[in-house]
Amino acid sequence: MTRTRWYPLIWACAMTCTSLPAGPALAAQAADQSNGERPEPVRLIYDTDICGDCDDVLALGMIHALETRGVCRLLAVTISVDNDLTAPFVAAVNHFYGRDRIPIGLVGSGGVRAESRFLSLAEERDAGRLRYPRDGSSDARPAAVELLRRTLAAQPDGSVVIAQVGFSTNLARLLDSPPD
Repeated sequence: MTRTRWYPLIWACAMTCTSLPAGPALAAQAADQSNGERPEPVRLIYDTDICGDCDDVLALGMIHALETRGVCRLLAVTISVDNDLTAPFVAAVNHFYGRDRIPIGLVGSGGVRAESRFLSLAEERDAGRLRYPRDGSSDARPAAVELLRRTLAAQPDGSVVIAQVGFSTNLARLLDSPPD
C-alpha cells in the first residue's frame, strides 16, 4: 500500500484527536491527493487559545506539516488568550517550520487572561541567545480582529477555512465589527 493511501485515515485520526474544526475540509483535500490529483491548498486561518495545554501546539505543528505537503496554506494565526508569551511562542513554532511570513494577531484587552507552563520556553536563553529563535517582529502584532478582516478581505469570498480552537472571543468580535 502506498503512503498516499494512508492520508485519509491519517487525516481522520489526526483531526479527531485534536478536535480541529477544519478536519472535514482538510480530510477531503487529503482524499483528493490520494487519487493523484493536486487540488489547490485549503486556505486556513488558525484561531487558538494556545496557552493552558499542548493540544493547540500539536495542531499548529500539524498545520505546518500539512502546508509542507501542499494540503493547506496557513494565512494567519490569531490568539484568543491574553498572555504576553503567546505571540513569541507561536512565532518560534512558525520559525521552526521556516514560516516567519505568517502574521500573528492578538486578542488584546478583554481576552481571557491565562497562564501557561510551557509558553515560557519562548523566552529561554542559552549564553544570551534565544534557545528557540523567532522572527524579529514579535513586539508589533496587530489586533486579532484587524488581522482577520485584512486576511479575509485579501482572499476570494468563501475560500477560507477558520479553525477555531478554544475561546471564541476573536470570532465573536469579528462578527460584531462594522463592515468596511
